[in-house]
Amino acid sequence: MSEKSRETDAFYQQYMYSYPHKTAYRTLPDLAIQDYLPRLVGAENSLYFHIPFCEAKCGYCNLFSVAGRNPSYMERYLDAMEEQLGQYHLEEDVFSDVTVGGGTPLILEEKLLERLFSLIDRGMGNVSDYPVIIETSPNQTTEGKLEIAKAHHTQRVSIGVQSFQEEELKRLCRVHSAEQARKAVALIRKQEFACMNLDVIYGIPGQTRDSLGETLREALFYQPEEFFIYPLYVKPGTPLANRGERPSGQTRPFYEMIREYLLFHGYEQYSMRRFVRADVAVVHPAEACGFGNTLSLGCGGRSYLGNLHFCTPYSVRQTECIQRLDAYMETEDYTKISHGFILDEDEEKRRYVMKNILFASGLDAVEYHRIFAGDLKQDFPLLSDWEEEGYLRASGGNYLLTEEGMARSDALGPQLISERVRGLMREWEHSFITGAI
Repeated sequence: MSEKSRETDAFYQQYMYSYPHKTAYRTLPDLAIQDYLPRLVGAENSLYFHIPFCEAKCGYCNLFSVAGRNPSYMERYLDAMEEQLGQYHLEEDVFSDVTVGGGTPLILEEKLLERLFSLIDRGMGNVSDYPVIIETSPNQTTEGKLEIAKAHHTQRVSIGVQSFQEEELKRLCRVHSAEQARKAVALIRKQEFACMNLDVIYGIPGQTRDSLGETLREALFYQPEEFFIYPLYVKPGTPLANRGERPSGQTRPFYEMIREYLLFHGYEQYSMRRFVRADVAVVHPAEACGFGNTLSLGCGGRSYLGNLHFCTPYSVRQTECIQRLDAYMETEDYTKISHGFILDEDEEKRRYVMKNILFASGLDAVEYHRIFAGDLKQDFPLLSDWEEEGYLRASGGNYLLTEEGMARSDALGPQLISERVRGLMREWEHSFITGAI
């Protein structure tokens, strides 16, 4: 790798999609969910169902998911989710939308998928028309499953294609073929969902401008409403890391290539990763936010109830994930909250800034003052540095990333992490690498 490539790729290190990072979560004194559910009343709320099952573990994946579980195991998991939902005693009509993530939710066989949607209906109460967002992978995408999803409010289907090049799929340890991806995308398109999103990865070892261009041209043929483009990160504990793989030295040039290509073909950039076709209505909830709540059901999904964030303890290794799953399914009292993070005002400010400034809508200084009764630039002098460096610009009281700032989102975001959270993250990573967890 050339010195220039090292310099331009240096800020492609980690995703910034939530704060605090789940590796900063720690043991909490046993809290009761009922004491925090009133925070949902009158607020903007989403319901999340986590399906942590996959056909195989992808080479880059450090998410909470397991491979190789059979349908009876998955059915037991749905039993546990139903019990958890029942113990929560949710108020009617407090949620506006539902996301089903994983894992690969469409790995569920059809009868289990129907049951999952019945649980969603139960969680949504009397709300009769609500959008569902669901994820899938090529090998799990069948016409029958898509028909079930379409019949149950699904508006957005996101599929992890990653590449249409066979060798690149192998390098990523993806188990689907390019041909299977084509078939799956065509099936989704046939159902005429309001939104189809394609995930594409760049910076794959061996990837070239030509191979990336072929993937983009083929993906564009299907006219997806959205693209999510991801730089390849190789994190500890993943199959790629275990075999010593590294991303290509062309991550930044490939980002610029994709961005130029999508903008030219009528897509608008919402973040470093997200591009939306200009002629369609956006159905995915905006990443930029104030203090919307999310309540998660299942093992591995994160809940955000005001300043309380909580989830199952984070695991990457398959043995540990399975242990967590087994423990979840054997739980008797799902109302206890024992692992998470309580944000003080400083951490809430950091989350708010991070969850707005990294997106095209930007950060409103007046709104920040209204919420926190503070001065944005005084609280975060770092923003002045970003302005001087050409990463940030002011526009009528709104602070927006420049083109260069947007490209560096995953380097700028971590600069907003507090020393406390940074220390907890380092502590977790050290324990993980040394085998202490």
